Amino acid sequence: MDIYINTKIVDVLSKDIKKFKSTLLNINYEEFIKISDERINNLFLYSIVKNNKIMKKVKLKLLNNNVVEKEINELFYKILKFHHKHEEGIFSWNEIIEWDIEMNDIKKTTTKYTLI
Repeated sequence: MDIYINTKIVDVLSKDIKKFKSTLLNINYEEFIKISDERINNLFLYSIVKNNKIMKKVKLKLLNNNVVEKEINELFYKILKFHHKHEEGIFSWNEIIEWDIEMNDIKKTTTKYTLI
């Protein structure tokens, strides 16, 4: 799943994203060179929400650079919601089709039309 990220947020975090990408490429160049920049941005965001202290630091950095708090909260909410859905394996059939979720990742399905 790709998450829409406000361009201002990407601009503010661009150095951090480049550092994250560089670290990934140093870990396993063969594996991560195939990943698109959008996916790397999403991986970066997932890594932020996994640690509350880092999430708070990133939020403060964004606020200090005049990003609207509502946009920051909405972005973090979407990331956390998708992470929860993926961890629990709960997807609607529409999400399964739209996001091309592998059958091994699906534990429970719903018929509700929700795309985060």
